[in-house]
Amino acid sequence: MKSLVLFNNKGGVGKTTLTFNFAHMAARLGLRVVVLDYDPQCNVSSIFLAEETLAGLWDKDAPPGVTVASSIDLVRRGKGEVRNPVMKEVAERLFLLPGDLLLSRFEQTLAEEWPKTRSVENERALAVTTALDLLSNRAAQIANADIVFADVGPSLGALNRAALLACDFVVLPLAPDLFSLQGLRNVGPTLDEWRRDWDSVRKDHLGGRDEARLPPHAFEPIGYIVQQHLARADRPVLGSRKWADLIPAVYTQEVLGGASVGALAFDDDPNCIARLKHFSSLVPLAQVSRKPLFDLKQADGISGGQIQAVAQARKEFEQVVRQLCTRMSVTIPP
Repeated sequence: MKSLVLFNNKGGVGKTTLTFNFAHMAARLGLRVVVLDYDPQCNVSSIFLAEETLAGLWDKDAPPGVTVASSIDLVRRGKGEVRNPVMKEVAERLFLLPGDLLLSRFEQTLAEEWPKTRSVENERALAVTTALDLLSNRAAQIANADIVFADVGPSLGALNRAALLACDFVVLPLAPDLFSLQGLRNVGPTLDEWRRDWDSVRKDHLGGRDEARLPPHAFEPIGYIVQQHLARADRPVLGSRKWADLIPAVYTQEVLGGASVGALAFDDDPNCIARLKHFSSLVPLAQVSRKPLFDLKQADGISGGQIQAVAQARKEFEQVVRQLCTRMSVTIPP
């Protein structure tokens, strides 16, 4: 099993929409997929599930383990361990553990316990910090998953740090604008700091009784995806071109810690996984119908040129998911 998170601390770059569509496409290609909603805003859950369904899962009398928050609630309160998750099978081979606004209460607990993880005597600090990793592993085992996608919010807080500790790989979704570039400059050094801090914690516990439950994940950056908003993927609008041209160099320097590569086109940058069309006319219809973009039909409200856009979305998303699987060494069934 391999785990992946689409991460950027800039909002509005398509993290949740891409996660939803990638998960559906991966399942469509024959993989078993789990989606974990680690965002307290529950955006990906609200795309997968109707409000009535979510209301039932959030009810105080709902069974334990039906959301991320209830799965780790005993750990948060210091009353027990991570519960086995009870996931929803939202499509063939595709499973969801929904989010919950109550997960935001875990943020403070994580922030308080993180500095204590260096102590070999503080079992609670490790239990809290690794709760999302244990939850991810259990969800993968229950679903016999090939890939776990984690959806997170646009922040550099303690909750997202814990979520990334549970992931093998990171992909950065970007837009060709100044804000995405600034996001790279924030995210890159932060990922490096989190990784170095966690490596130090692991080193402190090597050979100890807690070593086995310390996540070995490196949340390794494997590339970026650029969505060309309202423009052809191979011809950005002129106002965005100057920012788009800077992305390869900034990614190499800030995320990979490499030397400046100078001017480098997307087509020549091995870190560029894809340049996706924005499909802005399809996204609202897909969210209303709770379908991936590439499954939209005329009955869902598409017409005219949108039919071609759906076909293009199917082709592009399949190409990207195959690329992601190659980079993660995940084998797609023939």
